[in-house]
Amino acid sequence: MFSLRQYLTTLSDPCGLTRTLGDVEVCRDEAGRMCFSVGNSAAVFRIRHEGRIRSLRGYFRPQRHLREIYGERLLEKELFLYTSPEEGVWVDVVIGEWIEGESLHDAIARAATDRDTQRLTFLSRAFDRLAAAMVTDDRAHGDLKPENILVDRAGVLHPIDFDAAYLPCFAGERSPELGTAAYQHPGRTAEDFNARIDDYPAALISTALHALSVAPELWERYGDPDTLLYDPRKIAADRALQESLDRFEELGMAVEYRIAQLLYAPRPELFGLPALLSEAVRKADRTAKKEREAAAPAAKAAEMPELFVEQGRWGYRTAREVVIPPLYDNGFDFTEGLAAVLLGRTWHFIDSEGNTRLSCPGCESVKPFRNGRARIIRGGIRREIDPEGREFDI
Repeated sequence: MFSLRQYLTTLSDPCGLTRTLGDVEVCRDEAGRMCFSVGNSAAVFRIRHEGRIRSLRGYFRPQRHLREIYGERLLEKELFLYTSPEEGVWVDVVIGEWIEGESLHDAIARAATDRDTQRLTFLSRAFDRLAAAMVTDDRAHGDLKPENILVDRAGVLHPIDFDAAYLPCFAGERSPELGTAAYQHPGRTAEDFNARIDDYPAALISTALHALSVAPELWERYGDPDTLLYDPRKIAADRALQESLDRFEELGMAVEYRIAQLLYAPRPELFGLPALLSEAVRKADRTAKKEREAAAPAAKAAEMPELFVEQGRWGYRTAREVVIPPLYDNGFDFTEGLAAVLLGRTWHFIDSEGNTRLSCPGCESVKPFRNGRARIIRGGIRREIDPEGREFDI
């Protein structure tokens, strides 16, 4: 076991204390303090080496599989660490590129405090893209949380701290750690060491980001320096999660609603999450493309998709592809460019790309559009509604 103080003592003047690196200088801030961050198992220092700003990661206790995880970035017995004024030992370090940025947690907290929904939407889309890639490959981070993701100046997200990572070559082994409890499934054990251990934290972070992007006031009531909004250990009765689900249902945010529901799953592996995250990315790309082409001439109307059901949920497809995956609890065919769909207890009308165009909270039933109007029943009273949401007595 080694201490932060021992690393500070060595790195305050590391000349002659490295085996292969040569000259290393720890960067300092304006007050002359060394630049570093500290985690549970390691300290990371911002260093200047061969004219470049890099990171040096030193460990407080032995770690498994550093060579497999970090490859040539691991330098074994590289740094002479003082254990007393006259004695010391050579310890392993990991050298990497220094990423200038702030943690995703800090970025979320600042944007939510400022109620900057545009920034929160940007972060939610960026995280979904990162998470979609992470939950579909054959490896896992192992301790996925906002503090282990840096947001650089260009808005790119960079996962860091891979000490608990799973790689295919570790198949059959026990997990060296269980990750941070505030982001992990409460049922995760050391036996859960596979490519799917990032599922639960990915779903939790995605859900919190999307909830804050439409309801940043949730941060004032539920935001926490040790979590985002939800406590996995109390998820069954978590008020913040229920409020998030209610907001997604109310706004017709079907993908986000289904991802949030997965947080109640009994196991850390979340069935259907990769497909849902991929759909979230596809939906964001469609939205961005539509925004770019807003000023362009209208394209020829595409083939209208037809209703289909799969595993008890409804979606829409053409003869060539699934256009809207099965996300809804009920639905009607498209008429006059809109289809009525049920999400939870709330009816919505969506367009042929899956965008919610009209919501009907409190309606017991709705009918498809005919001649510019659709019939609805709210509180036992029959009325008609037009595509702009205006209601009319019958």
